[in-house]
Amino acid sequence: MAVECGVIAGIFVLFVLIFFRRGHNEWALATLPLILLPLADFVLEIVVVKALKVEVTAFGAMLTLVIAVAASAAWIGAVSGVLKTKHNKRTATFFVTISNAFNILLAAIVILDILSRAEKLEAVIR
Repeated sequence: MAVECGVIAGIFVLFVLIFFRRGHNEWALATLPLILLPLADFVLEIVVVKALKVEVTAFGAMLTLVIAVAASAAWIGAVSGVLKTKHNKRTATFFVTISNAFNILLAAIVILDILSRAEKLEAVIR
């Protein structure tokens, strides 16, 4: 999942750059927190585990992802007040809901991948 998370983070970086170039700075700032979770998984798996050859337990990897989700949720909530639209409250609420749902679903998918690679999934199901 490291490569997939790297691609997801790259796509969000492109979104941020496009928003900045178009002059939608508040939307660029609001999109930045969505990069945190996929980037955390990418750095954990590629840089820490493969490049630095550090052993990371499944619990440590999952804890890292949960912390990234919590930090991203707090960051999304803080940035949502910056959004300037005609229907600011509805737009901000929708953005916060969808962004946090994306982060939670992505974290669940990556955690299931970590558990299946650690051969712990059978123990959880039984």
